[in-house]
Amino acid sequence: MELTTRDYEVLKLTQTFSQVASTHITELLFADVSHSVPDRVLGRLVRLSYLSRVGRRAASTKGGAGAFVYQLGRAGRLLLDVEERLSPNVNNHALMMADTYLELRRAEKAGVFTVTAWEVERRVPPNVRADLFVSLDYPQQGRSSAYFLEIDLSTEQPARIREKVAGYWRAVEVSTADYFPYVVFVVRHQVRKNELGRIFRQFPEEQRDMLRVYLIGELIPELMRL
Repeated sequence: MELTTRDYEVLKLTQTFSQVASTHITELLFADVSHSVPDRVLGRLVRLSYLSRVGRRAASTKGGAGAFVYQLGRAGRLLLDVEERLSPNVNNHALMMADTYLELRRAEKAGVFTVTAWEVERRVPPNVRADLFVSLDYPQQGRSSAYFLEIDLSTEQPARIREKVAGYWRAVEVSTADYFPYVVFVVRHQVRKNELGRIFRQFPEEQRDMLRVYLIGELIPELMRL
């Protein structure tokens, strides 16, 4: 069966983040149509094995069933030449990466800034990868900026955080660019924000200057001030 342009967009979005929720797909790719359309498209792609349902996302505090989570199915992986195996579990880190990207696109739609470049799993030489890289233009402020975003689920130990920051600092030392992006840790809970803040205060001042930690809900206004 021939796939539509929007079908390919769904598959590419899913490939980029490895897993996405139906809410991500609907808002990013189907904002111009009725709510029944994405349901039909996703159902068809699942039946044809281009997509696979992993399960449901954890329900919100308001109760009710969470959104379905999708990954590439067998046909989708063959089509896009993806070698990784199907995951049996919902990947909350991948979903929060997609959440963060969605926040950026919402702000862009609202005219806050323009997303000029972005990349998932951006390599930062010599030996670190950023969960999400984004470059933004702020027309009203007459400036541009870029950020390495680290999506934090509160699961990594302090030693791992220090190792990651050390990797970024090595990247600063070998960089020949005039500007090195801020490294922004994105978290969901104030407790984790406070914990990372205490860890960051242990670094030398020059390293602290490149680090920030924000709740996902405050990310956009904080980036506008950064």
